[in-house]
Amino acid sequence: MIVIVKRRNCNFTKIILALFFLVSVVLPLICMFANLFTADLDKIFGNKSFFEATLHSLQVSAVSTVISISLAFLLAWCMTRTKVKLKGFFSAVIILPMLIPSISHGMGLVILFGQNGQLTKLLGLNWSIYGFWGIVAGSVMYSLPVAYLMISDILQYEDSTPYEAASVLGIPRKNRFLSITLPYMRKPMISVLFATFTLIVTDYGVPVMVGGKYNTLPMMMYNEVIGRLDFSKGSVIGMVLLVPAVVAFVFDFISK
Repeated sequence: MIVIVKRRNCNFTKIILALFFLVSVVLPLICMFANLFTADLDKIFGNKSFFEATLHSLQVSAVSTVISISLAFLLAWCMTRTKVKLKGFFSAVIILPMLIPSISHGMGLVILFGQNGQLTKLLGLNWSIYGFWGIVAGSVMYSLPVAYLMISDILQYEDSTPYEAASVLGIPRKNRFLSITLPYMRKPMISVLFATFTLIVTDYGVPVMVGGKYNTLPMMMYNEVIGRLDFSKGSVIGMVLLVPAVVAFVFDFISK
């Protein structure tokens, strides 16, 4: 009787997962592919605004990814490889921004550093948060917790045997990092790189708040679909934004 119940629960779980995959992945992709047939691809890809938005998205995402992963690696190293106190508290503070929508990060930057922002008035700042560096700042705030979690898991579950052997042999810490840590982190860090880049390049919450006239692909997609109801052009942009996720998935599958 218990075996029959377990089998039924297992089948029910499989059905739920299949329906979830169908509704959340398959059907949206089918609708997007269907709209591609009505799109004028030559006109879209030959448009200067599309080229500029693509270039802006790549620039912002590349810079934000480098900054986010660098900061995440330093923080994860401190939390996992040093004897800093209150690790649980600091880890919670680092992860907490992940629970906040990206558009809220952009709103926070506007409230603090906008033209009439609180810190702008208090410090008498004479610069604008809107544009490239505003998007970079918001994107780093948005993606840093995810990158930190991924890197801290990699460091936390690394085998400590090579480090113990290196310590017994008297190998300096610098050489241990170069000879043990970096080779071990190479493949996992590429996965972190793709995941962080995909998270940033597909986000529209930060650019829509602090982007100003610095247009990106998610902003362009939002304007075309919501503002002009041009679902064909929005589907084309969505397919372009899907490329980094597909590349990350393929690379992660091959590396495993």
